[in-house]
Amino acid sequence: MALTVVAAPTASAAERNLVAFGDSLLADPSADIYLSTRVTSSTANGANCPSGNNYAKRTGAKLGLRVRDHSCSGAVSMSPGPQISTQVSNAIRTGSLNPSTQRVIFTSGFNDTYNNRNLSRQQLRDRFVRTTAPQIERIKRAAPNARIQIVGYPTIGSGNYYCLVHVSSRPSDTTLLPEVRSWEDSAQWMQVDLARATGTEFVDLKGATRNNGMCANASQRYFAGLIDFTAGNGNLPIHVNARGHEALASILART
Repeated sequence: MALTVVAAPTASAAERNLVAFGDSLLADPSADIYLSTRVTSSTANGANCPSGNNYAKRTGAKLGLRVRDHSCSGAVSMSPGPQISTQVSNAIRTGSLNPSTQRVIFTSGFNDTYNNRNLSRQQLRDRFVRTTAPQIERIKRAAPNARIQIVGYPTIGSGNYYCLVHVSSRPSDTTLLPEVRSWEDSAQWMQVDLARATGTEFVDLKGATRNNGMCANASQRYFAGLIDFTAGNGNLPIHVNARGHEALASILART
């Protein structure tokens, strides 16, 4: 019996699964847990972070794959904060990533835009690839049979305008925020560059969600405002709501 126990592999080592890496837009922890972890150091390094019923978990359910979610609010590659590299290390250490892993979902980059305002867009793109591509290569080595998808961010604003206040079915404001639009655009191109540099797949969500951003009417909105009484179920302000997570999962499951 003792020999049998010693020889038995861990459950995660051979499981067919979906493994997720990313920032808070993917993680989607509940607001109370998010706030409590932000004032402690328990998740400062990017490991053991809370998450909700996000589009990674919903995609896994649609595909019949167990989900190992390592995403973490505040995740970055080239800025101070919870590191993407720690997420990858944790997945390798626990056996989440393995030769039986079927799908990897990776959504990160936005936090590295506003944390590096001193860089031009091209400098952002180049540095993001330089710091993040090694993590994608680690994922590829640990899960050589997985389909790796760099999943872009859905539509957030409407041109240079963002709708922060929602008290009825239609937005209550249209606020001009060109710098935020610049960050949104930069993050998109950073992810495109990363996919190209690593020979992986980029999933562009902008077109499929062009009418579902923060300035959409209540019944079509996938992205909550800052003050939002009509977005429906969701965890965090200025993040994807529950309707959005379900829609993004449907896109990924059929992609």
